[in-house]
Amino acid sequence: MARLIDVAKAAGVSRSTASNVFNNPDMVRPKLRQRVEAAARDLGYLGPDPKGRLLRDGKFNAIAVLPPSSWGVAESLRNPVYSQVLMGIGEVCDEVGANLVVIPDRPDNHGIKNALVDGFIFGRAGHLSEIEPARLRRLPFAVVDFDPGPNISSVRVDARAGAYAAAKHLTGLGHRRFGIVSFMRSSIPAQLHPAGVPRPAEAAGMPTDQEKYRGYAEALAEAGIDIANIPMVQADPWDGKAAAMILDAAPDATAILSMGVQQGIAVIEEARRRGKSVPRDLSVVGYNDIPDALRCDPPLSTVDGMSIQKGRAAARLVFAGGPPRHEIITPNFILRGSTGPAPAD
Repeated sequence: MARLIDVAKAAGVSRSTASNVFNNPDMVRPKLRQRVEAAARDLGYLGPDPKGRLLRDGKFNAIAVLPPSSWGVAESLRNPVYSQVLMGIGEVCDEVGANLVVIPDRPDNHGIKNALVDGFIFGRAGHLSEIEPARLRRLPFAVVDFDPGPNISSVRVDARAGAYAAAKHLTGLGHRRFGIVSFMRSSIPAQLHPAGVPRPAEAAGMPTDQEKYRGYAEALAEAGIDIANIPMVQADPWDGKAAAMILDAAPDATAILSMGVQQGIAVIEEARRRGKSVPRDLSVVGYNDIPDALRCDPPLSTVDGMSIQKGRAAARLVFAGGPPRHEIITPNFILRGSTGPAPAD
């Protein structure tokens, strides 16, 4: 294989000049640069070995994203909400000319130990032990949707405020009979949490989902409603049975609060199959916003969880480095056609 020194000899220049052609082309006169490039083409020289540059500079010009929970790469790309987070991260990578690597968060954390990157973004970190390998590598990192404490950079959306706004919107329309669809961060079958039965915090899902539950509870309490008396179905967003389960569990409900946008869309579709009109007979509010929420019939009222903005903020924290910083993003409530006044009894 041709080497840089071979190209330099063929072009009649020094090795440092040939190196500048590939690494600092603006430092070389155009005619001389063209002569070196022609010699490289003739010899089949493709440029400096990137491994050598990486070893010399000590940087890989890339950051890694670890998706939430046990999601793999394909699941992360398939999820329309998390793909927005990746989009936000990718936008910042484009701005700084860096690459983005998605690696699964395996129990052994070998992905963190072996990744050729300059920093990490954790989709969540339920325990500090999960981020310890990144800390040991002394690389900058940030955690999304989890509060890891003052010594670790983090980005969160005020999920409690967003959920409060959603429930407050419905109580303001006169709704007093509800059903709730909560989040399950795994693919096990949907679970029904009946009304009047004590619920562990995990019944709402991960810490962000538990904040949504608290936001619902606060707004409902202001209307004299105890959230413990509302049936709740906990399900993976792709579980096609969850919508039917909540409508069976809360047959008299006039409104459904969903912690996921896909689940909210599924409730609208299931209500239509049952002959219910949305929003005349049943109002539905989701959480997070994706294009399908606007395209469904009727369009879904939902909380915009600011997923793209969340990804951008996390990436900027990692690229900036420095002392830990914490950002809390305020979500927006988006009013569309899936909510209306409570039907008269």
